[in-house]
Order: sequence, then C-alpha cells, then structure tokens
Amino acid sequence: MNTKQKRNLYIYITMLLVAIILLTIFTIYYIQKNYKESLYDYTNQVIAKIVEEYPEQEEKIIQDIFLNSQESHEKVEDILSKYGFNAENIDIENTQFEIIYKLIILFSIFFILATLGVICIYTIYIRKQNQKLKDLDAYCKEILKGNYIIDLKEQDESDFSKLKNDIYDMTIMLKEKNSLLEKNNKDIEKLIADISHQLKTPLTSLNLINDILYTDLPEEKKKEFLDSSQKELEKINWLIKTVLNIAKLDSKTLILDKKNENAYHLCLEVKNNFKAMCEINDADIEIVSNKEETINCDKKWTIEAMNNIVKNAIEHGAKTITIKIEENTMYTKISIKDDGEGIDKEDLGHIFDRFYKAKNSKESSLGIGLAFCKSIIRNQDGDIRVKSSKKEKDSWTEFVIKLYKLQERHE
Repeated sequence: MNTKQKRNLYIYITMLLVAIILLTIFTIYYIQKNYKESLYDYTNQVIAKIVEEYPEQEEKIIQDIFLNSQESHEKVEDILSKYGFNAENIDIENTQFEIIYKLIILFSIFFILATLGVICIYTIYIRKQNQKLKDLDAYCKEILKGNYIIDLKEQDESDFSKLKNDIYDMTIMLKEKNSLLEKNNKDIEKLIADISHQLKTPLTSLNLINDILYTDLPEEKKKEFLDSSQKELEKINWLIKTVLNIAKLDSKTLILDKKNENAYHLCLEVKNNFKAMCEINDADIEIVSNKEETINCDKKWTIEAMNNIVKNAIEHGAKTITIKIEENTMYTKISIKDDGEGIDKEDLGHIFDRFYKAKNSKESSLGIGLAFCKSIIRNQDGDIRVKSSKKEKDSWTEFVIKLYKLQERHE
C-alpha cells in the first residue's frame, strides 16, 4: 500500500468515525429534546385534568409537582401503589416515546454495524498484508534453494509491490551474475585445459631433446638440438606471457594509457619490426597515410596487437601487406590488408577465439595471438573486425581496427 492509499484509508476511517460521533450527538440531542417535549405535554395533560377537578388548588398543585420534594415524591409513590402501579409496569402510550425508542434501536444497530465494518476492513487488510509477507517469505526461501523461475513482477504502485519488484529485479540480477560466474568457471576450466594442451607439446619436445643431449652426439647435432630447445622455450615463454596479459586485460589490472599518437609513426614502428622477416619471406609492408592523422591509443599495446596481425599475414604467405590509416570525427580506422592465402568462411566467426586453430594454421601456431589482439583493442573502447576471401587466385584478408576518440561509445 503506497502513501496515497494509506492517506485515503485514514481519511475514510476518520470520516466514518466523525459521522458516528456527529450522529451520536444528534441522536442524544434529538432524544433529549423530544423527551422534554413529551414529558411537558404529558405533565400538562395531567395538571389540566387535576385543575379541572380542583381549580382552587391550581397553584399548590403546580408547586408540588415542579418543586418535586422528597416528601411529595413519596406521597405519589404511595398513591400509585394503592392502584397497583410502579415504575416497572406503568405504560404511557405516546407516539413520541415510540419514535425515540425506534431511533435508539436504529442508532444502536448502525453503530454496531459501523464498528464491525471498521473491524472487518482492518482485519482483512491485516490478513492481506500477512499473506503477502508469507508469499514473500516463501519466495525468498525458493531463491535460497536456487529456484529463480518464479515471476514476482507486479504493476501497481504500492510500497509492498515496489519491494517485491525490487526483490524480483535483485533476483534476476543474482541469476545473471550466477550464470556469468558459472560461464566464467567453465571458461577458466577450458582455458586451463587449453594451456595444458598447448604446453604439453613443447614440454614433450624439451624432455625428448634433453634425453638425447645426454647421449654422445657430435657438436653440430648438439647445437641443432639446443636451437630446437631454445625455440620451444621461447614458445612456452611467449604463451605464458600472452595468457597472463590477457588475464590482466580481462580483470582490468593492466591499465592501458591512451594518448593521442601520430598514426603514421606508429605504423612505421610496426613496419620496422618486420624488416628481417620481410626480407626472408620476400614480403613488403606499405603504409597509406597523409602522415597527419592521429590515433587515441596506448602506443605500446596497440603496436603489439598490430604485430600479431602482420606476423600472421607473413606466416600465411602474404607478399604485400597494406596498412591504411583513415580518420574522422568519431574514430581512427586502421586497415591491415594482405594478399595471403585467406581464411575459410567457417573459421571467420572463431578467428578471435582463444586457442582456436583454423584449418590453414601452422603447426607451431598456438591460436592465441588474435585473441590477444582483440583484448587489447576492446580494452581501449575500440573494435576489431576481419573480412577475407579465399580463392585459388586473388585471396585476401583484411583486419579493420577502429579506435574511438570518445571515452565511451555505443555499439
């Protein structure tokens, strides 16, 4: 029951009580008035009758009746008792007395009914409130048991309904958080399983190499095995560092420091990171920019994300990689397009999933580099998408990064 309903209830009860009080006062006044008039008429008739018989005694009769001394009262009782009358059996037929009597009865009935009505209304109200509390208690017990299927949503504006709706909203929120927690637990379990799987292969190789190194081998062969061991250790080191960085980004413990950077210079650093790799693979990186565009980002981690994309492109046969910068009032767009072998359609929807390995992935791929890219971009209020066409000739892949200039954006 809201404040307005309570106020209305108080007004109705107050009006009813005021009506009863006024009716009581009016009835008492009416009874008293009619009683005096009836008594006056009756006394007048009696005196008139006596004075008619004894006119010379008129003054004395009036004084005796209205002075009403104890002595005269006792004489009257003695006289009436001679003829068998007393206060109990005397019957005065008078219409006024009958009306007063009926009014008293009606008023008494009305008063009793009104009082019972107020009591009934209050009792019903209390029972409804108690029932609501019982329902609420039962609902809370169901929640504690993990049952969230009960719909408690109500549309009225009473305080009790607002409380129930608040509990309902809180229940839905707890349900969603519980579902999210369960999902996170499953994701963690999957992540641990994936990490264990990814570590298993290089660790197996390292154990095998270590066993071989104990044998008597030529120096050249030992160096070859040591180089292989070093590569496996670097792979493990990279995997651990990347997984930890993703975990830090997800938990917001790794805070990215966004600043306005020159987009061309940022892309130039990426290009310089792959000079040696481009020479070995006969690849080339082109930058398309007017050299004036700016990008609001954390320079270090954005370069890290772009490095992963360019590295994947070169590893998958790209000979020309074009990094194009476009700027507008809302965001800076970085497009990284390559002419490599492309991505299958069935793989496009999972390319950013952690530990997902596409069909054309290299044996050494861990399937976590692009997931790391996505975490970096998303944690800068940015967006990253991929498009690709895989054909026998003219295959291509394009990653589009949008880093927004506003602090917050609506997708």
